[in-house]
Amino acid sequence: MAKLTVTRADFFASIQDLGRRRTQHLGLAQSGVADEYAFFRANYLVGNAVTTPVIEIITGFFSITTDSPVTMALTGADMSAMVNNAPVRPWQSFVLMPGKVLELKNTTGMGLFSYLAVKGGFDIPLCFKSASTVERESLGGYHGRKLAAGDELSTILDRPLCPTLATPPDQIPQFDKPLTLRLMPGYDHDNFSEQSQKTFFTSEYATSNKMDRTGIRLSGPPIIWQKGDILSKPVALGVVQITNDGTPVVLLKERQSPGGYPMMGVVSRLDLFRLVQAFPDTPLRFSPADPVRLRAELIRFYNFWGVA
Repeated sequence: MAKLTVTRADFFASIQDLGRRRTQHLGLAQSGVADEYAFFRANYLVGNAVTTPVIEIITGFFSITTDSPVTMALTGADMSAMVNNAPVRPWQSFVLMPGKVLELKNTTGMGLFSYLAVKGGFDIPLCFKSASTVERESLGGYHGRKLAAGDELSTILDRPLCPTLATPPDQIPQFDKPLTLRLMPGYDHDNFSEQSQKTFFTSEYATSNKMDRTGIRLSGPPIIWQKGDILSKPVALGVVQITNDGTPVVLLKERQSPGGYPMMGVVSRLDLFRLVQAFPDTPLRFSPADPVRLRAELIRFYNFWGVA
């Protein structure tokens, strides 16, 4: 067993896995990693079960050290990682030796969420069958909160993994490209006017700096809702809500359980993994998509990683 000590955590770093299932009726957030592809890949690179808890680091400014050799991998956003001032390549495994410090600086503009996996995983108790942190609920993770300097984490295994595994270049996402978000029309879609639907699907929007693990507010032409107040209803991951001022908001893993704004539909989960990594002002468009095809694509993705 290795003991890792967080030496810097300036912004937001937390323990996450796939999140909690079937708990929204209790008023609990689903939580879980924002970018599941990067999460699965990080665990694969260190030989873990792909659903093993990791540290999710948003925008960098994080460092950690260890008292024993431990195999790690960093995936997701490129945050100019260094070990004692020597560059560390993301998307491949490496061994952090005792006395060395892994430091993540600020994001380079290639993504916002980075994932740190360690061989064997972190020894974190489960809460509602998940280790994921929801700080506003004081639930899961490291004492129900984000990580801070001085926090100590234990690993379950301490054997370094050899040889080094690396991700093929064609399987490393590029996070600086314009996005097309495939959307399954639903919820209140048919109650929007034809003009509002046309505006939504033909206009260019952009990500904004108003985002967190709850959702991402977009900038662009407003969408008009003319039907008045509606009843609150459960909201799925990827729902696009339209606020009172016509702003589209894409809901993420820590969304509220019920939502009272009108909803245009649900973004493909696979597209969400790219959306969360998009820097503010990244252009995007919505495209209507066939739910049957998107579901089949999602099933293939989870089957590939062996996730039920």
